[in-house]
Amino acid sequence: MVPYSSVVATVPQVPVLLVFTSSSTAQRTDVDQLLDKMRSVLYPNVQIMRVNESSHPEVVRSFGVTSLPAFVLLKRGLELWRYAGPVDHPDLVNQLETQLIQTSTK
Repeated sequence: MVPYSSVVATVPQVPVLLVFTSSSTAQRTDVDQLLDKMRSVLYPNVQIMRVNESSHPEVVRSFGVTSLPAFVLLKRGLELWRYAGPVDHPDLVNQLETQLIQTSTK
């Protein structure tokens, strides 16, 4: 996994989607399937990074995440959008695309 700071340093113009997950195998499997589908739609317009609660509890706390999975879209260090809880692929992609369009017109 690539550290967040190096992604921001190398591609600051590309939004970063942080995906916070639990250590639950079932949830990881569901999120993996969702991320595979999302990457095919959103790449290269969005960099997707997973943050596991057991591996990076300090990052989860710093974002105030209380429900998993959680999705936080950042651009140049600013939070643009957030969603917590289970979501299906088309709904999540539609929400992200709407946010990206709104952000690009500002």
